[in-house]
Amino acid sequence: MRDSSRILIEYFRCCYQADSHDLSLSNIARLADNRRVFFSERDYLSGGELPRIPLVGASAAQLAEQVDIYRKERSLIYSLFFISGELPAQVGINSKRKLCAPLLYYPARIYCDEEYFIEINTDDIRINLPLLRLILKPDTDSSVTDSFPIPSFPLDSAKVAAIGRWLEENSRLSGIEEISRWPNLQPADSDALSKNSTLAVSSACALILADRSRGSRGVLHELRFLSKSRRLSAPLKAVLGECADHFPPSNSEPQMLPGLLSETQERALRNAANLPLSLISGPPGTGKSFTIAAMAIDQMLHGNTVLVVSKTSQAINVVRQKLRETYGLQEGYVHTGEQGFVRSLKSHLDSLLKEGVAAPDVSVAKLKRRLKATLKALRKAERRFSRALKTAQMLGPGGFGTWFTAFGVRILGRRLDTEALWEFQETIGHLRKNFELQASRYINAYRKETLLSLLKRERRHLSLFNQALRARTSKTQAERFAQTNMQVVLQAYPIWLSTLDELNEILPLSPGLFDLVIFDESTQCDIASALPALYRASRAVVVGDGKQLRHVSFLSAQQQQRLWEGLNGPEELPVAFSYRDQSLLDIVSDSLESQEAVTLLDEHYRSQPELIAFSNHAFYADRLKVMQARPVASGEGALVLQYLEGKRAKNGRNRVEKDWVIEQLREHINCFAESPVKPTVGVLSPYREQVDYLASEVSRAFPVDVLRRFSILVATPYGFQGEERDLMLLSFAADNQSLRAATYLNRADMFNVAVTRAKERQLVAYSISPESLPPEHLLRRYIDFGHGVDFSTQQKVFPCEFAGEVSAGLQRAQIRHWVAFPIAGQCVDVVCEHRGRILGVDLIGYPGEYRQHFTTQTYKVLHRAGVRVLPLPYISWVRDPESCLRRILEVLKKTSQQSEH
Repeated sequence: MRDSSRILIEYFRCCYQADSHDLSLSNIARLADNRRVFFSERDYLSGGELPRIPLVGASAAQLAEQVDIYRKERSLIYSLFFISGELPAQVGINSKRKLCAPLLYYPARIYCDEEYFIEINTDDIRINLPLLRLILKPDTDSSVTDSFPIPSFPLDSAKVAAIGRWLEENSRLSGIEEISRWPNLQPADSDALSKNSTLAVSSACALILADRSRGSRGVLHELRFLSKSRRLSAPLKAVLGECADHFPPSNSEPQMLPGLLSETQERALRNAANLPLSLISGPPGTGKSFTIAAMAIDQMLHGNTVLVVSKTSQAINVVRQKLRETYGLQEGYVHTGEQGFVRSLKSHLDSLLKEGVAAPDVSVAKLKRRLKATLKALRKAERRFSRALKTAQMLGPGGFGTWFTAFGVRILGRRLDTEALWEFQETIGHLRKNFELQASRYINAYRKETLLSLLKRERRHLSLFNQALRARTSKTQAERFAQTNMQVVLQAYPIWLSTLDELNEILPLSPGLFDLVIFDESTQCDIASALPALYRASRAVVVGDGKQLRHVSFLSAQQQQRLWEGLNGPEELPVAFSYRDQSLLDIVSDSLESQEAVTLLDEHYRSQPELIAFSNHAFYADRLKVMQARPVASGEGALVLQYLEGKRAKNGRNRVEKDWVIEQLREHINCFAESPVKPTVGVLSPYREQVDYLASEVSRAFPVDVLRRFSILVATPYGFQGEERDLMLLSFAADNQSLRAATYLNRADMFNVAVTRAKERQLVAYSISPESLPPEHLLRRYIDFGHGVDFSTQQKVFPCEFAGEVSAGLQRAQIRHWVAFPIAGQCVDVVCEHRGRILGVDLIGYPGEYRQHFTTQTYKVLHRAGVRVLPLPYISWVRDPESCLRRILEVLKKTSQQSEH
């Protein structure tokens, strides 16, 4: 490993540690009494009056013993300036949150020199940055924490006064003048402080044995190891700017998987198999989890092992759901976030070792032959269908000329059997359904045969792994793990799903342990915590969306620069390695040498067209194909923008918008009270104060069981990233008197997340006049934007006579229809509706706009969108229009009946 890579890893480790990831400090009142000691009278250490102070009484010995026993799990700190009181929960519907935590702290040491003494590390004074962010005034951007006066040792009255002025200007604390007592201390203890309801700061000082964050502790340990390692994996080298040398490529056969993948998804799977590092950009609702699940199974079927990681358990849970429900994978994966997963793994291993596994009814080799034969027949049918479409196009008046139409109908028309053309579709549909069933059987049979082979050849290593999991002591467990060949275990369980914080607890830190590591929601992942997972990868794929919210860092720009200079000398930090500003997605994007390694998922499945139209235009250059586009007009629009004459109070609350949210919630709950399926609801505001207000009022207005049944979530955009709901209620809260606060609404990543969570309906309340905002402001653009196209009126002008004739025929048959309707990025010639079900009609062979036929690839796109398309050649229409109309009606009604069953 180059020295530059070693220095970079150490730099990211220092940033991660300084970012307050290593300690859990928000309410020390929860700690046992013997883990905290408050001092009285005077702070002798922070001001440098004394180099050490004695710790007397029985608590000193107990604390020293705990420090020794729990040196890995806990950290001793000397803390100063306590902030206490009640803080409303930021996310969801919860009770108020208690705070009792220090603003500043030093790492401390306790030692015995006839009696116990305390010393502090005067070179390492730390700011509790997460706490600082929690106490900011409403409307204050979190970046203001960069201006917090960073103290240095020794503290003095001038430095404390600067802290007080900053808190007065930017925080919502009361009693700030109390810190001017320092170095004199207020009599205090955590029990008394925790009883405060109003947020306040006190000149208190305590020695605390704080918990290290379990996940953070493991990340820091592994980063220390990496900074000394001589060997790095190919993906990790690429991210750190080294040349990615040899890596083991694999194969990819996306066509063998159940589920009809798009061309971009297939390209992403091939990149994952053949490149050391690749990137998938997935805008909201474009099937990121579906693609990840497909990628994992694709590699599993080629004998490879796959690790899927994310910062959040929510993202991992969705991938697990896709593996089980979409792809029918019954076993072969380990979901570490599942409650009792170790117990479940032990149970499965025990049964496997004692009872074996039943052989599949049909061998994998035979199933694969059948699957390939079905795929071959499917491709053959698609080619015949494509040729028939071309014939239909050529036999129209635009093909051989108008003079030839009558002759073509009489003579060559026999080559085009319209019923046969339509039957090709039926054949393709049956073959596709058969292929899906066979592919699912093949996947699970492959798993069984792999286990049978491992039990025959490598049973000993599976047994050792089982013994390690059941070991009662860590020493015995370590011995068993050391004797176990982990590659055998990974072949038995080839797909692992884990959050990054759990990774160090379940898997050894070995280079290239997995053939492929996939990072989901990589914009939410900081660079440091991703490095150990990259080290475990032979190949890596990062999945995310650069237009959505990034990870939150509390590290100031000044601190970051000092950490960089401490390792690299007085040179400016390169933008690419900014820990606080760059996500994993960003650094990977910067490190890729070819755009071929980047895939954009462009088919949007989540929302109705009106709900994604603005983001598609404003953030994605109209590149998204909206798969849920349907022309059926319901009695209510998918998007409702409601102007209210609300006022935003000084505390950040908008009562009128709150009342509106409660009213809409009550109407929704009453409407679906008797429904067996409850449409889920989200309530979102960009402002924390309004969210706290809404959460409190919603929990007061509705019983807990009702909130649970409708899966009601109240949160900021940060709480909603990765989430979706059937109905979203948005409260923008700002009014004409809070234009400064409204500038926050112009943050592109926040706004994009806020307006793209709804699947079916979105109701938006706003109390600010759009005209009071600049023309380029996102909220003004959103309100003024034309979110949908009105297809409710009868079309009077048609692109050609063929379309007009078909429309007239459908009108006589009283079939509701639309001409030239956009679905999934395609303009469908005619779209018919019956009982809420849709049928597209592809007009073929008439000169002009409707001469060309859809390609088979377009038919597949529309199939993924859930729309069946019937080809209608002009030559068939000329020959027997009534027969064509009857066919359209038959297929349309059959489609409706199938959907009802």
